[in-house]
Amino acid sequence: MTFRAATAVLLLAVAPTVGCTPCSVFGPLQHQRDEREQILARARASSVPVDVVNVLAPPLTPAELQEVDRQNRSCRATYLWKNALSWTGAVLVVVASGVVVVGGAYASEFNHLSGAIAFGVSAGSLATLGSLLGLGGDLVHQSFTERGCVLK
Repeated sequence: MTFRAATAVLLLAVAPTVGCTPCSVFGPLQHQRDEREQILARARASSVPVDVVNVLAPPLTPAELQEVDRQNRSCRATYLWKNALSWTGAVLVVVASGVVVVGGAYASEFNHLSGAIAFGVSAGSLATLGSLLGLGGDLVHQSFTERGCVLK
């Protein structure tokens, strides 16, 4: 595989992941805000005074309201990285397995051992790179959940 072909394959793997960041990724403060709105709606429907709801689920402070957008952007960026790493890694592993299956037929026709070794090393390296990218996606996802980011 030439450098140009490898670059095209990587771009085809990475490009679709950019669209995999839903607008429904929120930070922890936005999640608290949404939960409070749901509690308020239920309280209004059952005639519970708003003062009682404010004690149980107080509104966000002005500083927290300013922080909501920053948290949402940060969570969406993290989610994008997670998707990019995970999906690109998975695609590279699939490509490597396809190279092994299809290339295995050609490898049996090599007259000398060096061609078969080069073929095996390149397919193995591609699968290893894909696995490492998938692992990176898992690590990013762990930080995503630990920070309290949610997907709705």
